[in-house]
Amino acid sequence: MPRFYFHTEDGRRYPDEEGTELPDVEAARTEATRILAELLKEQPRELWDTGRLRVELTDECSRRVLALAVSLNSETA
Repeated sequence: MPRFYFHTEDGRRYPDEEGTELPDVEAARTEATRILAELLKEQPRELWDTGRLRVELTDECSRRVLALAVSLNSETA
């Protein structure tokens, strides 16, 4: 089973050193989406503090498979 790595960023980069074995790229994409949603749910302050949350999915050869990002554009009155 292939191993995928889910690196996260919130202004700082947090590399995934262990990775996760998943059956295929589609399962890894689903997991990356779930991780980003969980970050938004569990740590919403990080988005307000840095203006961006990101999950980068790489394969066993360190090739980027996909990057998901949420950015904040806020205007204050």
